[in-house]
Amino acid sequence: MPNKFPSVLLGALVSIVLSLLIQFLSANSPGNPVMGILACLLIFVGPLVAVWHYTNTHNLTLKAGQGAGIGALTGVIAGIIGGIIGYALLAAGVFPDPMEAARVQLEQQGMSEEEIEQAMSIAQTFSNPAVTVVLGVVMGAIVGAIGGVIGAALFKKGGTGEAY
Repeated sequence: MPNKFPSVLLGALVSIVLSLLIQFLSANSPGNPVMGILACLLIFVGPLVAVWHYTNTHNLTLKAGQGAGIGALTGVIAGIIGGIIGYALLAAGVFPDPMEAARVQLEQQGMSEEEIEQAMSIAQTFSNPAVTVVLGVVMGAIVGAIGGVIGAALFKKGGTGEAY
C-alpha cells in the first residue's frame, strides 16, 4: 500500500486551518448558531481531503475500513496539533478568553449568580488544555473515521479500480 502520510498531513492541515478560522469567527460573534453548524460541517472536510488526495495521487479505490483509518489518523493529528496551536493563540491573546465569553452569555440569559458559578465550574473542567486536547483527539478520531468512510465511498476510481 502506498505511503498515506502526505495525504494525512494535507487533510490535517486543512482541518487545523478551518478549525482555527471557525474558532476566530466564533470568538468574534459569540452565540451565533451559524458558527456551530458550520463547525459541525467543516469537521468532515479534512478527512475527506485526505482520502481524496490519497485516492487521486495513487489512482486507487479504498475499502471503507481503509478510508476510516486514513480519516481517523487525520483527525488525531489535527486534534493534537490544532489543540496546541489553539492554546498558543489563546495565550497570545489572538482569541478572547472563552470562559469570559461564556460568563457574559450566561449573564445575558438571565441566570442567577449561583447558576452561573455552577455552570462555570463545569466549563472550567473542559477548558483545561490537556482535557481539551484529549477530547480533540478522541472526537477527531471518531469524526475522521466517519469522514474517511464517506470519502472512500465518494472517491472511487471506477469499476476497474483495485481496492487496497
